[in-house]
Amino acid sequence: MTDPASFWIQSTDEPSFKPLEGDAEVDVAVLGAGITGVTAAHLLKEAGRTVALVESRRVLQGATGYTTAKVTSGHGLVYAQLAHSLGEETACAYAAANEWAKEWIASLVDERGIQCEFERRDNLVYTESESEVSQLEQEVIAMRRAGLEASLVRETSLPYPVAAAVTLSDQAQFHPRRFLLPLVDRLPGDGSHVFEHTRALDVETGNTCAVKTAHGLVSARHVLVTTHLPILDRGLYFAKAHPSRAYVVAFAIDPVQAPQGMFITASQPTRSIRTAHDGDRLLLLVGGEGHKPGEGSSEERYATLERFGRERFGVEDVAYRWSTHDFFTLDRVPYVGRLRRGSDRILVATGYGSWGMTNGTAAAHVLADAVLGRQSRWSELYDAHRLTVRASATSFVKENANVARHFVGDRLRKSPHEPEASLAPREGRLLEMDGRRVAAYRDEAGTMHRLSPACTHLGCTVAWNDAERTWDCPCHGSRFDGRGSVIEGPAVRNLRRLEP
Repeated sequence: MTDPASFWIQSTDEPSFKPLEGDAEVDVAVLGAGITGVTAAHLLKEAGRTVALVESRRVLQGATGYTTAKVTSGHGLVYAQLAHSLGEETACAYAAANEWAKEWIASLVDERGIQCEFERRDNLVYTESESEVSQLEQEVIAMRRAGLEASLVRETSLPYPVAAAVTLSDQAQFHPRRFLLPLVDRLPGDGSHVFEHTRALDVETGNTCAVKTAHGLVSARHVLVTTHLPILDRGLYFAKAHPSRAYVVAFAIDPVQAPQGMFITASQPTRSIRTAHDGDRLLLLVGGEGHKPGEGSSEERYATLERFGRERFGVEDVAYRWSTHDFFTLDRVPYVGRLRRGSDRILVATGYGSWGMTNGTAAAHVLADAVLGRQSRWSELYDAHRLTVRASATSFVKENANVARHFVGDRLRKSPHEPEASLAPREGRLLEMDGRRVAAYRDEAGTMHRLSPACTHLGCTVAWNDAERTWDCPCHGSRFDGRGSVIEGPAVRNLRRLEP
């Protein structure tokens, strides 16, 4: 069984940046070194601002390092929904923003000569069911009204028949780290910094902003929070966006057998398909099996994708497999802009809903324009405080009812009374020990780690992820390693250790 490892990370060099030591002062502090944070920092430094890119772990090893890396405006069946719930003007703006972001990436690749396997591809949303064809026909109409040259086809290069597919030409795929690492390399110097292993704990505001970390303070006039879901609870974004975990399995494939294009299913269960170059061999990337964190077995979901690859494409060799979180907003449009109404010191970007390569790039430009005092053409579209009651009310109730179910139900659910000896090395489980619930993990050396199962964000009970060997929060998506250290927020503090 292959341990999870991202192809994008394994196939690139590891840059190394020191943690913050003491205090630093810059024009703009950027929290989170994914595609949005790196791009925004790049834009701001190019505009003459000093920046500090602050990353809690390693640069480009969050969601951006675990993506499928499709650079496209074709985001499943989104345009008919946007036109219906938010209006055709919003659907047009969403299409234009993502098309513009795609072409900005393409132009930067050309201008800088960035070797990132940027390749033009058709993007196809397909169904195998005749009953869904009318839905695809409506999507084509909505996309054309939004300014996209979409068409409906009945045949594709997939090795199995489809009922229909929405095709959008002149889209792209790339290697995200090979695109972004050159931008990171240009950031340090002339008063700008990149700090790794520096977790932001809070941001205080006054005449300036002060980013509090365990290593010191970063003072800045503006702070950009690009940490997937904001680590700051002000603005209540954790209640307006819900997490979903999804998986990718990469197989070695004969180029003759490989499909030409990027594909995704129109309905559940989602199957996302593309190819990527790994030296002399070609990889087939199959993604899907999305679910709420902390629910079910991750190993079973990897196994389902492996079966799909073998049955549909005849592939056998699993080269890599990885998983990631995505956050979905209530109306499918990301939240970008002020953390809170009335203050433009702290800006946020979140909720890309699996389409972060273009949405995240557009968001970076919105954030940079706000700092530079420029009016962004996309600020109204992505406005983090927009009023979308009609589109959002049902989703808000549904998602927060799910949070309440976990918050209450998981606490009442009994854990098994099993001895610690029942845990194998690298295995974790919720156990009932001495009248208390314990998140127990045995590491590779056989040492037991006993932790409080209460997530340090808002107290929901974490669940064991049997593939990644992490503790995942089902409420708002925080993740911790087996020893309790934070992997990703919104939590910023480790799980509490319990005495034996």
